[in-house]
Amino acid sequence: MSKKRPFGVTLFLWMVLSLSAWGAIRLFAALRWWDVLYEFDARLSPLCLFITGAGWVLAGGILLWSLWSGKKWAHWAIPISISLWLVEYWIERLFFQSPRANLPFALFTSALLLILIITITLNRNTKVFFVKSEEHEQPNEDTTSA
Repeated sequence: MSKKRPFGVTLFLWMVLSLSAWGAIRLFAALRWWDVLYEFDARLSPLCLFITGAGWVLAGGILLWSLWSGKKWAHWAIPISISLWLVEYWIERLFFQSPRANLPFALFTSALLLILIITITLNRNTKVFFVKSEEHEQPNEDTTSA
């Protein structure tokens, strides 16, 4: 029996897919441009780019599975993971990248994403979806037969 996912859970699914795609692009770009990044002494080493890309691909796969199967722990794992991604983005932006002119846009977008994550996580329909998923998987305790 398939249950309908709330809109917030669908948004989480798209966020995790984006996170996974970003990690895969980062992973393959690090592999493809390893020599160039090493030769020009990139601020972030190709190994760091490779490891973080692989980590996000792995995390994305686990999160997608947990979302798809409705695991109760996904309710908090998804927002924590997306928040960690934002922390990584800002660490790289502030310490390893050249200054850019789009700082107000990046701050606004990051704040908007955090607000969206918190709103979806605290939404009643999202909570119910994950709780009902877990309850649905529990064995029936009634051992009497008809």
